[in-house]
Parts: sequence; C-alpha cells; structure tokens
Amino acid sequence: MQENNRRNSQALRLEQSIGREVRAARSAAALTLKELSQLSGVSSAMISKIERGQVSASIATLDAIARAVGMPVANFFAATVERREVSFVRSGEGIAMERTGSTYGHSYMLIGRIALERVEFESCLITLEQTASGEPAFQHIGIEFIHVLEGCMVYRCGDKVFDMAPGDSLTFECVAPHGPIKLKSERVSFLTIIARPAKASASKEQNLLWR
Repeated sequence: MQENNRRNSQALRLEQSIGREVRAARSAAALTLKELSQLSGVSSAMISKIERGQVSASIATLDAIARAVGMPVANFFAATVERREVSFVRSGEGIAMERTGSTYGHSYMLIGRIALERVEFESCLITLEQTASGEPAFQHIGIEFIHVLEGCMVYRCGDKVFDMAPGDSLTFECVAPHGPIKLKSERVSFLTIIARPAKASASKEQNLLWR
C-alpha cells in the first residue's frame, strides 16, 4: 500500500513538472491553447490537462507539442532530471595543456570544464615565466574573467592596459584583443574562466591571434 502511494506521488510530481514546462513553453511561444492545438494536432482540452498536471501524456503527444513550440521534447523533462554536470579537480590534478606560439612561456592547466546545450564553461590555471619578450594577443568568442594569484603583470584588453597584482580581477568580452604585454615579476600565475556559446563555429573564432 505504501509502495503504491509512493509511486502515485512520484507520478503526480512528474506530471506536474512536465505540465509547468509545457505551459512555460507555450507562454514563451506566445500561443493560446487553441493556437497550440491547431499547430500540434493535440486537443485544447488535453493540453490544458497536461499543463495542470492532471494527465500522464504519452511521449508522442508531448513530442507533437514540442515540435509545435519549436523545442526538443527532452526540454519538458529537464526539471525532473536530478543529475547535473559537475567538474571536481583536486589540487595539482588538472590537465596540462600546451598552446604554441607564446613568447612568455604560458603554462596552461585545465581545472574545470562543462559543456551544456547552449554554453561552454572552462577554467584554467595559467602560469607565465619571464623567459622572453613579445606581445601576445588572444581573441575569441565569449566572456572571460581573470584573477591574479601570484606575481605582477601588465594586461592589455582592447585599447586599455591594466597593471595587475595578486588579488586583482578583470572581466571582459573576449572579442577584444587581449593578453599580457609585460611581466613585472619572474613568475605570474592567474586563474582564467571563460564562458562562450557551445555551438560557436570554429570559422568565427580565433583562439590565438599573435602579433
């Protein structure tokens, strides 16, 4: 008896969650019940019951509604999925990366990355060694945040330059040419976090642009 009650309660929560997503999708598409019915082939009464969590709709019915509002049917189940992307890296266990062309001897350590349907998030620990001179300029799509952990440097972003020391942070649009132009200590270490569209075309993005 208790097991049946638990299953019924879970089914009710699932139906209510899907109903909220269907209603939100219809609202975002600026459609009335009648208009969505005409586009999907699902009756207005059925859509109304789905939105109120009063019926367990078939996948075929939900797929028809999803197509009508222009989204994947999986979106209706997003709120019911308990698993989420998580990236955990212990100290010193990041993935070493090499980027060619750096005259400052950049050392990259990837310490976190998550790629979702619409956005990619990447964090790296970057170490610069004062071994040579030069003026690297990075240019790519997205938003970047850097936070200096050790050492001092002069960092250029577009037509502005910033003297950066431990504890200083900078946030900017990555389409502006950017990068360290002078190291004021033998070693500089900083954290960089980049968020960008997941489907950014490689033809529209230049990860490194050296001057």
